[in-house]
Formats: sequence, structure tokens, C-alpha cells
Amino acid sequence: MLEQIVVGSTAMFERLAQYEAFHYTVDLPVLVSAAQEKVVKWLLKWQPKKGRLFSWFSKCAKNAFRSELVKVNQYRKRFHVTGDNLEKFYGVEDHEVDKHNAADDFRGALKDMTCRWGDPQEIGAIRYLIECVVDDDHDKQCAIRSATYAYCISPDLAKFFYQWVIVALRTQFYHKIHVPFSEQDLFRASHSYESIVDMLDYMPWPNLRKFIATHQGMRIKVPTLAQLSKIRENYALFQEIDKSDLDPDSVATIAKKHKRSARSAQELFNEMVDVLDPKRTGEYGIYEDDSQ
Repeated sequence: MLEQIVVGSTAMFERLAQYEAFHYTVDLPVLVSAAQEKVVKWLLKWQPKKGRLFSWFSKCAKNAFRSELVKVNQYRKRFHVTGDNLEKFYGVEDHEVDKHNAADDFRGALKDMTCRWGDPQEIGAIRYLIECVVDDDHDKQCAIRSATYAYCISPDLAKFFYQWVIVALRTQFYHKIHVPFSEQDLFRASHSYESIVDMLDYMPWPNLRKFIATHQGMRIKVPTLAQLSKIRENYALFQEIDKSDLDPDSVATIAKKHKRSARSAQELFNEMVDVLDPKRTGEYGIYEDDSQ
């Protein structure tokens, strides 16, 4: 009977993984095997009065698929090597012999840029916004709206990417920028009634000056210690669920242990799967493909 159940559920696990689009990231046989390994434990905890076996397997299998998704994404995390070459910023007055190469050096510096997102649509939007910013006659709002419609991202995300592009370009060509700021003592005196002066207690003046040059005019939201503590607690709960049998009863038991509802624990597990996606944290070449 157990063999019949395992064999009969194989097709269901395959269709479920394809329907939920897990097979685009994790190989379909790996997903099916991960679910089949826990079939016995799921059967032991199944209560017929609570629903059909199909529904029970579906709920359990989704958690197993999410667990495999996190594992595979961690293995696929990529880091691109960045060089220390000092390309010239287009428009800077260089020696006469270098002027004819200024545009080529500028384009080369752009191709060395990386971002921490690996989604192709997001990289495409960033590349488009870079081209807009490089064009001195571009319209900021028009560029943001165009990126929103062309790459199917939210307006808020397009606006954030625009700000990120500004910072990234300033950082990439920082060595060519002459920052017209005063020395450290004059900075302290001019901004003595502002919190930014306190940052000199945590970083040396050259680092703070570079931070000002690349993030000037921006409002930066500083998280609280309570938010950092909540992130750690959420990750601990995620790990505990991930190491369990991944069935609803196990999730409910762990949720009760952490004084949460089963629904909130399941939602947190689903959320952490997205948070732990390495496409959010890495170095991905914006101009990785020279043909684009």
C-alpha cells in the first residue's frame, strides 16, 4: 500500500511543482524526491477527518519545495570579480593624448559595474536607467515611468533603482570627482547641530566624505535595534520549520512554541524564502552580456 501511494503521488508532486513554478529554479526530479522522502512521516500525521490525503500532501509538498528552493538558491549564489582599473570619467580634462579614448574608457567603466540583484528584468531596468542618467537631457520622472512599464516593475521599485543608479555611478567614478568640501574641522563646525557629525565617531573622514559625495541629498532610513532583533527571531523560526517535517502539524507545533499562530508562522516561512533569495544580495554584472 505504501509503495502504491508513493508511486501514485509522483505525478501529483510533479504537476504541483510545475503549477507553482518551482521547477524553473530547482530540477523537477529533485523536488519530487524531496517530497517522496517525507511521505511516510506525512502519512503518520495525516488525520482523515481534517481533509483528503491529496490536500494534505499538497500543503506538505509546498513546504518541501520551498525548502529545496532555498538550498538550491544558496548554491547558485554568484559573485563577480571587480577590477581596480582607473577608467577616466567622460568630460574630465585629461592629457591631450588620452582625450580620444575618454568615451571608450567611460563605456568600459560602465561594463565593470555590478548590482546585488540577479533578476533579469531588474537588471534590464537598471541598465536602462543608467543609459538615461548618462544622457544629460533625460527627464527623471519619464525615465522612472518608462522603466516601470517596459520592465514590469512597480513605480516604487523603479524610483529606488533610479536613486541606486545615481549612487552607483557616483561611486564608480568617485576617483574622478573633485569634492568641493571643506576640511574635517570646518565640517564639524558647520554641521555641529546635525546628527551626521556623529558619524565621524564610527568612520574616518575620507570614508564619510565619500559617503556624502555618493549619497548627497538622500534620506536614509536607519533601522531600529528592535527591527534587527525581529529579523533574527524570524530567521530562527524559519530554520526550525525548515528542519522539521514541513507538514502543517509540525508548523503549528513550532508556531505554538514561539507563541505565534500557525498561519502567521507559515506566512513568515514563505516570506523568508523570498528574503533568503541570493538574487537580493550579490554582485551581478549589469553589462554581463556584451551583445546587450
